[in-house]
Amino acid sequence: MVPQTRQLILFTLLLLTTALFAGDWYVSYRLHSHNFVIHSERLQVSKAMVPFQGESQPVCTFLTEAENFASFAKTQSQPLLECLMAHGVLVHSREKITDLVHHNASLELVLPPVPLKVDFNDGLVIINKVIRH
Repeated sequence: MVPQTRQLILFTLLLLTTALFAGDWYVSYRLHSHNFVIHSERLQVSKAMVPFQGESQPVCTFLTEAENFASFAKTQSQPLLECLMAHGVLVHSREKITDLVHHNASLELVLPPVPLKVDFNDGLVIINKVIRH
């Protein structure tokens, strides 16, 4: 085999391998509490159907033994959410007070769907937040 052809094949394999472990994902989270008791909590992770366009900025890096990002997000949801919530979260609070007595309180914590570019390779997860113009 000609050396240039061999280099081209190796380069192509490298790009394909990188594409297998990198991906575009959406992550969202919602927590609802009523009278200071958590009633529901939901983390959603979904693969983007179309690759994201535009720039991205790195937001966090993790070491893991998980085999893919979906399993990493399930097993390490707390550190992932802490990282993403540091960049913005919505809080909705409602209270009903009658005769100066606290009767009803509701709190909703929402992380809207965040587009992420994730590089997942050899136990290292690099998460980049996509910046849309």
